Amino acid sequence: MDGWISLHRKLIESEIWEKPPLYAKVWIYLLLSAQHTQYKGLKQGQVLTSIPEIIDAVSWKVGARRERPTKDQIYQVLEFLRGKAMKSKRSPDESNAKAMMITTTKATHKLLITISNYGVYQDLKSGESNDEGNGEKAAKPPRKQRQPDNINNNDNNDNNEQQGKNKKPPSPKSPKRTYSEDDLYYRLAKRFHELAYKNAQDAGTAHLIKKPNFQNWANTFRLMFERDNVHESEIGDVVKYALSEPFYRTIIFSPDNLRKHYIAILTKMRTQGGGGRGQRKASYAAAAQTGGSYESPTEDLILGKSGSEEEPVSEELLQRIRST
Repeated sequence: MDGWISLHRKLIESEIWEKPPLYAKVWIYLLLSAQHTQYKGLKQGQVLTSIPEIIDAVSWKVGARRERPTKDQIYQVLEFLRGKAMKSKRSPDESNAKAMMITTTKATHKLLITISNYGVYQDLKSGESNDEGNGEKAAKPPRKQRQPDNINNNDNNDNNEQQGKNKKPPSPKSPKRTYSEDDLYYRLAKRFHELAYKNAQDAGTAHLIKKPNFQNWANTFRLMFERDNVHESEIGDVVKYALSEPFYRTIIFSPDNLRKHYIAILTKMRTQGGGGRGQRKASYAAAAQTGGSYESPTEDLILGKSGSEEEPVSEELLQRIRST
């Protein structure tokens, strides 16, 4: 049911307002159900309904239980509406005794209810100055809205001006960080793309790989270090493991995916004994004893030292990647 109806404010001063809530509920239901224009044999203000339909429409819920009025209660409400004009309780003599709220006519298994002066009720042009019908006289002219004190308005304006002066200007946004090609994060991004592209080429899906934004990828690596507390000493092992492990190599094609699955990848790698901290400490100690230099797994990754288990990326492939 769409649309809306008009309700006069004098409803709360009428006799029906003094009755149990069921009376007003039935009355409003009839107003809502009535035809606002002539349609399918029904005139404006008429509704074809039945006692059971009214009972269902005005029922209410008490917790999970639905309460329904009895037939006798509905008959009492209709009898009241048939025998009463909507008189004001403040001026009971102002109604027209011949103007009832509704008239009813029996139909086959139905009840034809006609709301008296429905058109007067719902005349949008009349508004509050219109006679509501059903025995009501014209409503009192609307009360003028009290104008606010000018002094208070001035005070509010002064307060707003003062607050505007005290309000700090928005701080300028920090410029977006740009990474040079020598930056660690940028080099990680480039090397990551080379390895991920090689995986895609081996799988025959290289044509689906989008051209990377190395600035965004470098920023992702920076966030992994600064926000996620990823250690520089371990990320090289994790990247190489992720891009060689049978499952993760099929889903890790960007640093964003790597960051999303980083904890799971690191946990699985250490569970399987790959890239452990003890191994890195032993390598560092051996390099110190022999006087040699120790390159971290991250440096190995950037420099392309993939270890004996992985074949290095060919120069031909690197040239093809760089040209994309």
